[in-house]
Amino acid sequence: MYRAFLFHNEQDAHELAQLSSSDDGSVKAAIARLTDLSLLAPSKDSPGGLRAVDPLRGVRVLLQREQQELAWREHRIKHNTTVLNAVAAEYAAAGQSAHGDGIERLHHIDDIRTRIEALAESCQQESLAFHPAGRLTEESVEAARQLNERAFGRGVRFRSIYIDSIMRDRVTRSHAQWMVEHNCEVRTTPSLPMRLLIVDTTAAVVSGLPGQGSGSTLLFSSRPVVLAMRALFEAYWDHANWFRQGATSLERMPDEITPQERKLLELLAEGLTDSAVARTLGISVRTERRKLAALMERLGVSSRFAAGVQATRRHWI
Repeated sequence: MYRAFLFHNEQDAHELAQLSSSDDGSVKAAIARLTDLSLLAPSKDSPGGLRAVDPLRGVRVLLQREQQELAWREHRIKHNTTVLNAVAAEYAAAGQSAHGDGIERLHHIDDIRTRIEALAESCQQESLAFHPAGRLTEESVEAARQLNERAFGRGVRFRSIYIDSIMRDRVTRSHAQWMVEHNCEVRTTPSLPMRLLIVDTTAAVVSGLPGQGSGSTLLFSSRPVVLAMRALFEAYWDHANWFRQGATSLERMPDEITPQERKLLELLAEGLTDSAVARTLGISVRTERRKLAALMERLGVSSRFAAGVQATRRHWI
């Protein structure tokens, strides 16, 4: 449209529409925009009409406007940063005073996400995590990747342990593979005692502890407690299996028992109920009973007691 004014000195909206292969409405909107950008100015020769300003002058006007807008944005950024820093300091101080024992209790999903996001952004060295029962959602994976990508840029080292059964879930498995592709370390294990996130050696977020209320999450900031949680993580890490990229199922040889099957037998030997075993392994009760039936068939027995005896003889447990 600017070229039509500049080279053809055209004023009629219908003619402008034909020159630019547009409709009259688009022409009027373009004229309004060009006027706002100071690329069209009032015509002296045609009162009430418009003329195109010189291109060099137009460029200078546009640059000047951009510089003014940039200066204003920088001013707003500095102002907002100052305000947010003040609010963050006030929020941290309030949290410290309210949780002087180094334990912060979080009961709402939004509160938990807010604290985890803040911890993720503050992480500088290492992030350790247990991922027990519960499949990851597409939404949670996308949010995690955005935080992780920024942490990669800071050189943060990631180590994560997933429960074996979750690796059959497409979304969770794909995310684990994505983490490995970005030089993160991932392992799997038959069971995990809790959901855990350790950020550097400054904070540990825990949920799923025995006796802990459903949906409740604890944030520990006491250094001795965080170090104890880290030692627990290292103990599980040393005995976990490396995650194999491209694996879509938990494979075993005909005469072998998988770590999950061994853990199932161990838990039953401890006297746990089917529901407790299933919850620990991160599988449904139906799946737990199906796995147990398959093990009993392989062992050639018809009772759980006999299964325990035969499993012990075979050194499965």
